[in-house]
Amino acid sequence: MAGGRFVTGLRRRLKVAVGRARRGRRQQADAIPANRGLEDIPVAVLDTETTGLNPLRDRVVAVAGLRGDGGHLDTGLPLDLLVYPGGPIPPASTKFHGIRDADVATAPSFGLIWPVLRGFWRHRVLVGHNIGFDLALLRQEAERARIPFHPPAAALDIGLLYAGLKPRLSSYTLESMAEEYGVVILHRHNALADATAEGAIWCALLRAMQSQGIGTLGQARSLMARRRDLLQNQLSAGWAMDLVVPHG
Repeated sequence: MAGGRFVTGLRRRLKVAVGRARRGRRQQADAIPANRGLEDIPVAVLDTETTGLNPLRDRVVAVAGLRGDGGHLDTGLPLDLLVYPGGPIPPASTKFHGIRDADVATAPSFGLIWPVLRGFWRHRVLVGHNIGFDLALLRQEAERARIPFHPPAAALDIGLLYAGLKPRLSSYTLESMAEEYGVVILHRHNALADATAEGAIWCALLRAMQSQGIGTLGQARSLMARRRDLLQNQLSAGWAMDLVVPHG
């Protein structure tokens, strides 16, 4: 009975989030069918650096990523952009990612990079660690700039996928996953370095999922949905979980 109430409550909150997501933008979640195989699905791995951890208040200061198909990523033509956040970067945030006010003083605003960003993930599955946070932040940036937000065709969170495969583990950090799969993070909290590491972890997860019979986008979504506790926590934090584990 308690489990039923949990699912009902989670679905209700997701529906509210879906309604918010539909305002002022076109839905693209069905652009890639759920039965599409993961081995050759078009992907865009994305990471952001920000002024803080509140997706409704904080701003993007850097965005980077790689594109590819399935487990084959093109590391030669990455996306790597600094973004002017519209105000000063808190010193506590600079301590993590190293980006200073002077670094972004002449960088483009979010509105100017949006066409590049949209083109980067258009018709692709967006992949990343805690990608629901990135999507919530980017959606809020679009609303702030008064431009329509066009989401990716679908999104997969490597943390939720890993947690679904290993439900008894307590740590799903980027560092713990990198250690598990022998991935070296060259410069933690650098957007491109983190995106490169996330891409390598994605490739390892793809093989791990295939070994357990998880080979389609729909099956990957079901794997993420196994961790209802993590989904609830992320939804409560204001992350865009309606774009990660969509509900009709």
